[in-house]
Amino acid sequence: MLIGDILRRNAKLCPHKTAIVFEGNQYSYGELDDRVKRLANGLRAKGIGKGDRVGLLEHPCPEYIELYIAIPKIGAVLTPLNCRLAGREMEYIINDAEIKMLILGKEFIDVIHSIKSDLKTVVTYFCIGDAPSGMCTYEELITGFSPEFQEIEIDDDDVAVQMYTSGTTGRPKGAMLTHKNLMSMYLSRIIDLKLDEGDVFLSAVPYYHTAAEYALIILYIGGTLIIHSRFDPGKFLESIETGKVTVALGVPSMVNFLVQHMEKYPRDYDMSSVKIFLYGASPMPVALLRKAMEAFKCSFLHSYGLTEASPGVTLLMPEDHNNILEGPEEKVKRLASCGKEIFNVEARVVSGQGIDVKPGEMGEIIVKGDNVMKGYWKLPEETAETIKNGWLHTGDMATVDEDGYVFIVDRKKDMIISGGENIYPREIEEVLYSHPSILEAAVIGVPDEDWGESVKAFVVLKEGEKASEQEIIDFCKKNLASYKKPKFVEFLDVLPRSAAGKVLKKELREK
Repeated sequence: MLIGDILRRNAKLCPHKTAIVFEGNQYSYGELDDRVKRLANGLRAKGIGKGDRVGLLEHPCPEYIELYIAIPKIGAVLTPLNCRLAGREMEYIINDAEIKMLILGKEFIDVIHSIKSDLKTVVTYFCIGDAPSGMCTYEELITGFSPEFQEIEIDDDDVAVQMYTSGTTGRPKGAMLTHKNLMSMYLSRIIDLKLDEGDVFLSAVPYYHTAAEYALIILYIGGTLIIHSRFDPGKFLESIETGKVTVALGVPSMVNFLVQHMEKYPRDYDMSSVKIFLYGASPMPVALLRKAMEAFKCSFLHSYGLTEASPGVTLLMPEDHNNILEGPEEKVKRLASCGKEIFNVEARVVSGQGIDVKPGEMGEIIVKGDNVMKGYWKLPEETAETIKNGWLHTGDMATVDEDGYVFIVDRKKDMIISGGENIYPREIEEVLYSHPSILEAAVIGVPDEDWGESVKAFVVLKEGEKASEQEIIDFCKKNLASYKKPKFVEFLDVLPRSAAGKVLKKELREK
């Protein structure tokens, strides 16, 4: 099974069933399949062939889904672009990926125009929506082309999507994800989450990272996808009610905003249809998770993964969340875990010598399975450093308990070494999130002449709350070993985040 085939069964068996809901409009499986085939033929007619990179710069919308299926269907490679990047950052990725065709939303015309003269490989541009003079519209890739599609030979090891890492520690790298990588992950998710054709999936996360795969999973099984182009807490909660959503997806920062919205505008939200609220991209502080579980009154599921793993590695299942908020301490602690390895994927936590660590010991998470990327685009040395003997080295440090639950401690590269002691920011951030006045927090190491590095915390306060630097330092001192407490606290209005919702500590270090 290839990415281009995921609509085939449902377009044939239930062509009139709603596949996508977007801004009040509904699109059936038959309509979606027809447009995807016409689009595939249109892309071919415009010179796109096997192996060509097609860039896509737009917020979530039905056209995004059409392209996500049609581009790999002809053997080309979809290269999503982060909508939040500055022009020069986009320029780097477009040139690095050797993008031949660029399809963009009208919102991004100006930024692309500002770098167009420096784009070395782009031949044609298409605009989703009203196009400016001299630029073709997206619909010109569909209108007039036949819905009859002539299949070509594509191997499941061919690259389908080239997803650029968020570049939290350096230049973005193009992770090459094959048809096999993605289809393997779809199967794992369907089995682990027990998804079926009756599910209604709601997501407001950007599609230019691997969360987009969930959209394709729900279409693969014949469910209904509700798309929000941008995240709005109120509209998200309304969609859960009106759309009878069964599975919702968000990152911890979104969950935080949803909880804040429900506290600020209290009413009895009907969430009885929701089976699962799936969260990922980064661990959720236990204090926030407690609030979310109490507010939503539905099952929660934590997904840990990374782009290079398509993205799944582990899951903390609903049964591990349910009914343990007031349970034994050892079970409550499990809420800080990212669970166990998913179906069809092998995950280990190993020492620097590659030996599995004992319970409670620190090690690096490594992953093996059909989900592991083919490699980094044009970076053989980095690929060899990351994938060794088939094992993907994630750079994430973790411990494992006696029952096999994995606890993310921090990024290997984010570890702070102060006076010879290893300090993991995640541990300090957990304490900061438990402070009643703090909305968000992030911790980094800063140079220190005496100790090598010292701890610095960046804090966002809740609306209307006040707290001083010394108050926060004293709070941490009461809850942590003295050497772990922040030496400095800086207050921000918002934390810088990547498209996936991860805090960009690289930007914090540059402050």
